[in-house]
Amino acid sequence: MNSPRRTGKNRSHAGSILVFSLAILLGLFAVARRIWVSARAGGVPSVWDIPVLEWMVSNRNAATTDAAWFFTILGDTPAMTILALCIAVLFSWRTRGVWPGVLIAVTAAGSVALTVVLKATLGRARPSLDSVLAPLPASFAFPSGHALNSMAILGVVGYLSILILRTLWARVLVLCTLACFVLGVGWSRIYLGHHWLTDVLGGLLIGGAWAAVVILLHHFVLLRNRRTVRWLQL
Repeated sequence: MNSPRRTGKNRSHAGSILVFSLAILLGLFAVARRIWVSARAGGVPSVWDIPVLEWMVSNRNAATTDAAWFFTILGDTPAMTILALCIAVLFSWRTRGVWPGVLIAVTAAGSVALTVVLKATLGRARPSLDSVLAPLPASFAFPSGHALNSMAILGVVGYLSILILRTLWARVLVLCTLACFVLGVGWSRIYLGHHWLTDVLGGLLIGGAWAAVVILLHHFVLLRNRRTVRWLQL
C-alpha cells in the first residue's frame, strides 16, 4: 500500500511533467504562429523561403528527384493511411488491445482536420510555377499537409514504440527511422517546389504540437484511468 508521502511525491512529479509538457506544447504553437505572421508580413520569404527554394532548384538531379518523389508519395494521404493502418494493426496485435489503433486514428483524424482548416483559413499561395515539378497540388501552401500529417502520426507512433518495444536498441532504431522519414518528407516538399520552407516548418511544428496533445491526453487521462485501460484491452 502506497504511503501518503509517496503518493504526494508521485502526484507532484506527474504535475511537474504535465506543466513542462504543456509549456513545450504552447511553445510549438507560438513558434508556428510567429513563422506564419512573419511570412505574411513579407520578411521571411526573402530571407529564408526564396533562397532555400532557389538553391534546391539549382541543385536538382535525377537521383535526388527520384528520392524526393519517393518521400512525397509515401507522405501523401493514401500512403500514410495505409502505413498508419498497418502500424495500428501490428501494435494492437502486440498489446492485445485496441488502444494503439484508437490513438493513431484520433491523431490522423485531427491532423487532417487541422490541415484542411488552416489551409482554407490562411490561404497562402504556393511557389511560382517556374520552380515546380508537376503535378502541383491545388490546395493552399501553409501549412504543408505532408509535413503536418507525417509529424503528427509518426510522432505518436514513436511514442507508442517507446511504450510497446522492450529493448533500447529497438526503440532507438524505430525513433531514428521515423525522424529521418519525417525530415525526408519535409525536404521533398521544398525540393519539388510544392512548398516554401516556412510551410514545412509550420507543418512540422503544428503536427508536433498535435501529437503532443494526443500523447498528453493518453498519458494523463487514459493511463491513469484503470477502467478505461481495462475496456481498451478487451
